[in-house]
Amino acid sequence: MTELESVSRADPPPAPNAVSGHLRGSSLLLGGRLLALVLEFAAHVVVVRHLTKAEYGDFSYALAVASLLSTVVVIGLPETLARYIPIFQEQRERSRLIGSVVFAVGLVVAGGLACVAVAVGGHGLVGRLLDSDDAATLLMILILLVPTDGVNLLLQSIFASLGRVRTIFVRQYVLVPVMRLGVALALVTGNLGPAFLAAGWVATSVAGLLLYGYLGSRMLTRLRAGGWRRLEVPARELVTFALPVFLTNVFWIVLLAFSTIMLGLMTTPAEVAAFQAVQPPARLNYLAMAIFSILFMPTVARLYARGRSEELRETYLATTLWIVVLTFPVLALTTVFAPVFVPAFFGESYESSTAILVLMAAGYYLHTSSGPNSATLKVFRQLRYTVVIDIGALIGGVVLNLILIPLDGARGAALAFLLALIGRNAPYVWALRRVAGITLISRDWLAVQAVVVGALLALAAVQVTVSPPLWLAVVLCGIASIGVLLGCRRRLRLADTFPELFGGRLGAVLRLR
Repeated sequence: MTELESVSRADPPPAPNAVSGHLRGSSLLLGGRLLALVLEFAAHVVVVRHLTKAEYGDFSYALAVASLLSTVVVIGLPETLARYIPIFQEQRERSRLIGSVVFAVGLVVAGGLACVAVAVGGHGLVGRLLDSDDAATLLMILILLVPTDGVNLLLQSIFASLGRVRTIFVRQYVLVPVMRLGVALALVTGNLGPAFLAAGWVATSVAGLLLYGYLGSRMLTRLRAGGWRRLEVPARELVTFALPVFLTNVFWIVLLAFSTIMLGLMTTPAEVAAFQAVQPPARLNYLAMAIFSILFMPTVARLYARGRSEELRETYLATTLWIVVLTFPVLALTTVFAPVFVPAFFGESYESSTAILVLMAAGYYLHTSSGPNSATLKVFRQLRYTVVIDIGALIGGVVLNLILIPLDGARGAALAFLLALIGRNAPYVWALRRVAGITLISRDWLAVQAVVVGALLALAAVQVTVSPPLWLAVVLCGIASIGVLLGCRRRLRLADTFPELFGGRLGAVLRLR
């Protein structure tokens, strides 16, 4: 008997299906994120082409350090709030809900400001550690992202837990991407340098924080319902959950930001640039997982609190299948057509990044195709599994980076990333079955993976035979993606999730057997 079954009680009266609601809300966010990605990727290409390789290496290195510190100061609190806020709502413990928000925001602000004070006070030491005065100067600007990005992460989790999808949409997918594209264009128009770019990145983060803060203060005022005298802060409960979550997140810190730092210490700025330039397109293979996870954890936490074990399992499996299918076009473009993609977007000087992109894209896809396993185990409060698995993968990632980076530079870092993810996902699949009774490798999952692999092989045959230009590669990926969607439509239960699609001529096509 799983833990959920042991704590289950009689189901409450029927409610709208959680699976369909979660998938519809996540699909809306994914559509917004795709629009934002067009803007963000345009800004990324403009920046990479305008700055010299050394300048971009210094900027991305300083940004990686700031991102590393941003992840540290939140210490797992976004995921902690994503679990506890829905449970406090279900239990009608509004004072604890508000107290959790106030405590988490205050803790992150204090930690972020401490990082800023230490960095500014030790500017000379930072320059010596980075072995680059330019990178140290950029870090003095980008260090301001630590408190602002940290609080932004918290507020996104809070709004997702309370079902404020439109707020996330406006901030994440409209305001900040538009502003960052504007910064990139101003960089080129004014023939400015990386210091202007760093200041612009900080300004956009502050603007997003102001929007979240304004809407969040209005939301908390409505939730308060009784005044601040009833405020209850479950600090011990939050911290004892957040610290193990943070330990599991260290895995990603090392493989992403820290890999860049080690490249900077062991190789040259050109190697850092080669690695960092293709990270954004490689990370697109994680896009569907990241977007669906925003609403997934609060949804599963509510089902867990209600004891709806079967609906919880259905939500996990359905979410995983949708993630796999929606990731396919990006996977095809960043692996099969990587030799076309890289020089077309980044120029011939980045042609050596092709192999890096393929390795990292494969690693991200491997992670996403196993579904939101870590988030599910955290909802079940089975943190010992996540800590042991991720710390083991962390040690393996560190060793692999130390071995492979001196041997093959940026390609070595990308290979270390792929191998570490291979070693991480198998134990998660086992733990998920043991704790939640969820069997990932089911008939539906295997059928969807078979369709994806078949489509990739067909595209690879075209690439080897024809070597199409980028525009034709994009068209082929689009056609293949439609084929994958239609081939998996019964497994995805399109009719149940999007019944409005099944009217008219489009419905006739989707209903074809």
